[in-house]
Amino acid sequence: MVPKNAARAGLGLAFAFGALGVVASCSAVEEDGRVIRALDDEAGSRLAQVHVVLQPQPDPLGVEPQLDISAHFVHYRGFDEDAVRTRVGLGALPFERLKMGACVASESLEGMALRDLPAPAERELQLVDAGNVQLRLGEMVSDVPLVLIPDLLPYMSGVEYEQVVDALPSVFIYDALRELSVDIEGSGDDEIPPTILRAPLPVQLGLEARRGLDASVIELRWRANRRSDAPLIIRIAGYVGSEPLGAEVTCATLDRGFFRLDLRELRELGLGDAGEGLHLRASRYQTSTFDAGEFVGGDFIVEVRDSQFIVLR
Repeated sequence: MVPKNAARAGLGLAFAFGALGVVASCSAVEEDGRVIRALDDEAGSRLAQVHVVLQPQPDPLGVEPQLDISAHFVHYRGFDEDAVRTRVGLGALPFERLKMGACVASESLEGMALRDLPAPAERELQLVDAGNVQLRLGEMVSDVPLVLIPDLLPYMSGVEYEQVVDALPSVFIYDALRELSVDIEGSGDDEIPPTILRAPLPVQLGLEARRGLDASVIELRWRANRRSDAPLIIRIAGYVGSEPLGAEVTCATLDRGFFRLDLRELRELGLGDAGEGLHLRASRYQTSTFDAGEFVGGDFIVEVRDSQFIVLR
């Protein structure tokens, strides 16, 4: 690894992955009788991503899960890479799209719509089973189940895995951990051999928010990471009671432990101009690359989040 991101499941630790895109030499028949046709190994391109999101402290509004895992191994042809990433949800991370210190409406960061594409016979997108997958986090070890993707598009088939855990066990202590690992059994051939991904855990944030002397300013503080030039991503949403108000706004800032939000500027970007409070979420990223057989330069993303709710009146 070279240093460089569904279904809900209450308190249980049944985690799931998107293990996508392996090529086989013949078609495979799944348990429900569907036939998933193999993609020609002589054509097409590959990409891979494993993304683990951890939020050690529960979200104050209960709208953010404490653990979200996805993984994708994708083999495709007849598309450009941006179109594939949009289709399978592997778009660029927010800090890859935002200038340092900039804030934008969050919806503007979402992937572009698919461009005009070749005739259906000339395009394929295969998402394939990569075998058993396990997440190891401290003393927690969990097998990750797989799920067939909906049979909606004629050129897209395979399996995907994603699981969201709303609450971690009460005994979970993030600061006592040093790393996590993801064990991928592989596809049984050279396309995806057995692979273990390891990554250090980012320091958790300890996010705090308060009103400034100017009522239109919110001051944010957190544990700084001065050894990294990677931006910290902050998402801001207005709320009335438990209902969101206006548009969410995303900002990128240096991970130096302090940032000021000017509500007047954020409201010009669509943030609700009246409301009872703000839901603030901050994300720190640890990124690296990995090789797994034919999938070279895959992205392994570990994201730690923290969130606060601040009352405006």
